[in-house]
Amino acid sequence: MGEEMQIEKRMQKILDKIAKTIQVETDVVNFDGIIVASSDKSRIGNRENFIKTRVAAEKKNRFIFSGRTYIKFNVNFNHAYYLSMAGTGRVIRNYCILVISLIELYLKSTTQRMDREDIICAAMLGQISDLEFQEAVRAHNIDPVTPRCVFVIMTEGMEAAEIYRVMLNVFPKNMGDFLVLIDSQTVGLVKTVMDEMEEEELIQLGAAIEDTILSETSVKSYIGIGQVKNSIYDIRKSYKEAIKAMDIGRTYEPNNRIFFYESLLLERFLSEVPMNISERYYKHIFNGEFDRLLNDEMIITIEKFFENNLNLSETSRQLYIHRNTLVYRLDKIQKALGLDLRNFHDAVTFKIMMMLERQSREC
Repeated sequence: MGEEMQIEKRMQKILDKIAKTIQVETDVVNFDGIIVASSDKSRIGNRENFIKTRVAAEKKNRFIFSGRTYIKFNVNFNHAYYLSMAGTGRVIRNYCILVISLIELYLKSTTQRMDREDIICAAMLGQISDLEFQEAVRAHNIDPVTPRCVFVIMTEGMEAAEIYRVMLNVFPKNMGDFLVLIDSQTVGLVKTVMDEMEEEELIQLGAAIEDTILSETSVKSYIGIGQVKNSIYDIRKSYKEAIKAMDIGRTYEPNNRIFFYESLLLERFLSEVPMNISERYYKHIFNGEFDRLLNDEMIITIEKFFENNLNLSETSRQLYIHRNTLVYRLDKIQKALGLDLRNFHDAVTFKIMMMLERQSREC
């Protein structure tokens, strides 16, 4: 449902409630002259063609036309309407002002009871409408255009409330960030991002958060990081990206704990490949002979070789093995699969097939 439709639906609720009390025909008319809400629902959708012409010509906030009183009111910066009542005079004018006040109060009442962190959490989880969020941002003086991104921290074996208390020491409420409890195992951090912050710095911040939690609680955590958004109204997108980054990252990079959505392009693509197609391709390469070859030692060798960008010398140094030993292991893989991991094309093929196979095991 579009934002305008949400507004108009809620205004109709007000008119439904007051229709019997006031007993005066009351319409809400948009600037195109269309009646979008009315105490007489049969009038909804009717067009008052003079509205658009009169507003453009006179730009009046209040006028009388054809025995009806019209008063302009704003729902927010983007949406303005006219309240129209049958009749003229002081009583009708006062009725108009009263109904407008009720509409404005009704539209704001939900979010006024929530504090800043509650508002941000509800917006990330999609629990309030766009209109309610916009009203709350203005009411709580939240800067809507500061760049921000969402960190989602998920713990293992500890209530998120404990992690929340630890993180409050690092990200106090008065510093411009928003720290929220999402559920019993998950904490969300909406972090203000400086213009000069790069991807690597966001990942380093995630690592610092993980280290802090581990040192304070001895509990391990996973951290997903969404993309930076330039508008607070896109914060739900960053939250969903952080969740997706964590889900995908834990599948394809089980040895890591910090996952940045933007750097998982290949993983995001592969996660959308249908399972039957994945199996068809990786089973073409991974046969029984390779399964026997793939022990823990070989897996560590392959992963370290990829980490070092197919560099034989650096990989053998980090594994504390002779270069010839590493070459021997790679030759065994080539014999079993027909893929030489020292060749970039074959290494990429192997990497993708391994990721598809890992995806099938997780599912």
